[in-house]
Amino acid sequence: MFSKFRWILLLSLLVSLLATGCGGLFAGSPKITAVELDRAELPRYESLEFRVALEAEYENPYDARQARLDGVFTAPDGSEMKVPGFWNGQEAWLLRFTPSQAGTWRYQLTVTDSRGTSKPAEGTFSVTPSELRGWLQVGNRVNPSYSPRYLAYHDGTPFYGLGYCEALNIMIDRFVAGRGVVLFENMQAAGENYVVWWPLYTNSPINNSYDDYSAANMTTIDTVVADAQTKGLFLVFTIWDHPQLRDNTHPWGDGRWTVTNGFRKLGDIDSFFVSEEAWAWQENFYRYIIARWGYSLAIGLWQTVSEINGTNAYAQTDAWHEKVNNYFVEHDPYRHPTTASQSGDVEWETGHRVMDVPQVHLYDFPNRDTVQAAEILARWTMRMWDTAEKPNWVGEFGVPGNDAYPELFHNSIWAALASGAAMTPAEWNSGGTWGRPTDEMKADMARLGQFVAEIPLVKWNPSRLGISSSDPQVRGWGVAGSEGGLFWVQDFSLQGQGIEAVRANQVVRSGISVDVSGLAAGAYRITPYDTWQGVYLAPIEIVCADGQPCTIPLSDFRADMAFKIERK
Repeated sequence: MFSKFRWILLLSLLVSLLATGCGGLFAGSPKITAVELDRAELPRYESLEFRVALEAEYENPYDARQARLDGVFTAPDGSEMKVPGFWNGQEAWLLRFTPSQAGTWRYQLTVTDSRGTSKPAEGTFSVTPSELRGWLQVGNRVNPSYSPRYLAYHDGTPFYGLGYCEALNIMIDRFVAGRGVVLFENMQAAGENYVVWWPLYTNSPINNSYDDYSAANMTTIDTVVADAQTKGLFLVFTIWDHPQLRDNTHPWGDGRWTVTNGFRKLGDIDSFFVSEEAWAWQENFYRYIIARWGYSLAIGLWQTVSEINGTNAYAQTDAWHEKVNNYFVEHDPYRHPTTASQSGDVEWETGHRVMDVPQVHLYDFPNRDTVQAAEILARWTMRMWDTAEKPNWVGEFGVPGNDAYPELFHNSIWAALASGAAMTPAEWNSGGTWGRPTDEMKADMARLGQFVAEIPLVKWNPSRLGISSSDPQVRGWGVAGSEGGLFWVQDFSLQGQGIEAVRANQVVRSGISVDVSGLAAGAYRITPYDTWQGVYLAPIEIVCADGQPCTIPLSDFRADMAFKIERK
């Protein structure tokens, strides 16, 4: 450690000597000698960066037990946020902050080392109103009247997630100067708003060592996060992808523990989950992640671990996951929601109980049945709904190749929406045999986005509806609150048939009605929506009696149709 970090420390102290004189170096406590803000005024929900010159005793700036930079920010309404700072890996201590209120903010910055805590460096900055909406929150954290089952922007604007899983390499479509990440540019054009990412897989800060982070990789992550924020996209930022925590003794085969996880230099993989020193260095790493990237509006969710049963956690699965989850809950000043997963078709009640956004992964689609996909997605979504009163989603799903698309994708995203998911299922995209989002899939996502944009689910606080069809070959799912909601029906007569039969289907279902239980008494406007064309049809006016299923006549449809419910 001496050769690198001691020279950095000595250089920092020499600079301070020249700036403040010799007496300041021997005062016996850490000091902040200068604070530089990148601007004195900024719009609400934009970020501010502080560059801090300090004097402290430490050998390793990545070990918060030796030295740490902290900020306390006081909002115009008197509320406080405690925000960690970080060493940028090159030449400076930085702190990044995003204000949520317009007006004058006050800040106090301190540095702490083994000798104690410095006197605070204090100042103010101004925040002006803006059209930005802030970071994502669980609905009832924004407004107690909102649903705890959906997400909202910090300013209260409803949110429904539309996106994919581009986990392995978010720059698969390249980074172009003047344009940024091409994938983000394409998503923005398609109206999508989130993507699942595994930053450690290709750009791990700890690829070489647990206590000496890669400045180059952190700069790459900076670039991705900043570009996502510029384009209004959210990242499901994965802390641990399962290969990082798996060795060659695991049934899934060798992962990347011995290749890109610097914790291998601290101890073996079993000790990673139980050693006190390993946990201390994990805390350092998690603190750093929050400090360097948590400020950004682009952080949608912290995915603490993806497919934990694909790691060597084994008997430590629940205990270790809860510690990691709780660290982010307790230390993230922006309180980005947390999520995590087991692998496909696995229920994880203990994990879902502690995380903010439960998820499952689904890859088992018998015979690649595109019609049955709807039932599978709806069944798992409803199981998560019944397990916890929280936002839920399918964090990965799909089948290799494109022969079952777009039909399998279409039925999955619509069934998930209608059965209560907070975001579209994240179809796995990594190129090769798994393919990439096609134009048909993007158009399908855009049609769903157009539909759900007019249904503020988090504000309407819906419950699940019961759907019973007059035609035994038609099924449906739906959710609605006192102001309205939605339902979706599907002709499942071709379940078990091949994709050719599904595509050749010309059967039009007509004269069908559904009995909907769960709607409050009153008058409603039911507007059909052609999910394949993206157009609304003539609305249906109905009146529901108290305590009775409400009979709704359906418009003619082929394959499936969605319906918007509005209380009159």
